[in-house]
Amino acid sequence: MIPVTFLLSLILFRPGLGAQQISSGRHCIEPGRGQFLILVGSSGLFSVFGHDHTIEAKEITGCAEIDSADLARSSVELTFPANKITVLDPKESATDRAKVQEQMNTDVLRIQQFPSIRFRSTGVRRAPGRENGFIVDGQLTIRDRTQPVSIPLEAAPVGGGSIRVRGEYSFRQTAFGITPVRVAGGAVRVKDEVKVRFELYLIRM
Repeated sequence: MIPVTFLLSLILFRPGLGAQQISSGRHCIEPGRGQFLILVGSSGLFSVFGHDHTIEAKEITGCAEIDSADLARSSVELTFPANKITVLDPKESATDRAKVQEQMNTDVLRIQQFPSIRFRSTGVRRAPGRENGFIVDGQLTIRDRTQPVSIPLEAAPVGGGSIRVRGEYSFRQTAFGITPVRVAGGAVRVKDEVKVRFELYLIRM
């Protein structure tokens, strides 16, 4: 389930920034800062009785190699530990959350067989008409199946030398060989499309 976008580093090329802020080099995700949410809705005849799920990917690691002279030569790689993808669902009981977590780990992500989710960029480009906007193209790998993704994002410098990157995108579980969960004979099922919303921070290493 899950992904990407993380190419937070792209902010380094934001028009209007001073030269001292456009720095080539290695920029990595700041541990323990930011958030990466996966939003899963329900569908089907009795979806009104189903539950939407909010899931968080934690302990994401990865870095961006920035070439300030040639944006296209920049690259990003990210890794998501599958066993750190956690069901939040604050409105559900602890028992129900545990059941959803177990089903996700066992049936959806299969964390024992596929311990990580990976993203590797293939290109970076400016988003037309958006001063702080970029589109990061890349390859997202879930359960050892790789699919192309394009992630729109906005980035801005913040205090302490960090770069904040925000964005949203979506993908279909079936593209990665995942069958959306069904209950009640299919009358209630998880939507195939999964939405991702993130705010991540990079710092120069």
